[in-house]
Amino acid sequence: MIIKTVRNQFFTGISVILPVALTLYICYFIFRVTGRILLPIVMKVPVLKELPYLITQVVSIITLIVLIWIIGVLARNFIGKRLLKLTELIMLKAPVLNRIYEGIRQIVRTITVSKTAFRRVVMIEYPRKGIYSLAFVTNVIKDKKTKLSLFISTTPNPTSGFYLIVPEEETVPVDMTIEEGMKLVASAGIVTPEKLAKKIAKKRSN
Repeated sequence: MIIKTVRNQFFTGISVILPVALTLYICYFIFRVTGRILLPIVMKVPVLKELPYLITQVVSIITLIVLIWIIGVLARNFIGKRLLKLTELIMLKAPVLNRIYEGIRQIVRTITVSKTAFRRVVMIEYPRKGIYSLAFVTNVIKDKKTKLSLFISTTPNPTSGFYLIVPEEETVPVDMTIEEGMKLVASAGIVTPEKLAKKIAKKRSN
């Protein structure tokens, strides 16, 4: 019993420390890589040569952000779209790289599309009574009875799924952000907000 308690506490500690450690490491990695790539270019500017090293690193990161923004602007015009499609075609045809690129592209699209296309999170009893599925509202259809256009994501790839039209009264609102819903689906329920569990318990009691 004591061993089990200690083990649970140990894994709880890991679950707390690991996200923080990974976040800090990724920030550190970006900081180092950005510095190595852009710092030599920044240092060629006469005014910046006399500044402290830390400030030049910050300038390098700001320069990277501006470059990314410029790429985004260029990608929206005709020539930029053609170049983007060509780049994607090359990456998808390249052995080994295509799998890595496709996986990262799906994750990025999930994050960016979900913030603009999805309105809120609900639950529905699907595929049968007593079994609940998380769904994302994509549109509201005003008819005799209000209906909701829903996208139900699949696990572990939330970019795939299927589309349903469901009467609004048959859905259960969930006090959850789109990001929390995506995390729940992508983690196969490992990352489950406590408020969702309470909502399911309340629905069953009714």
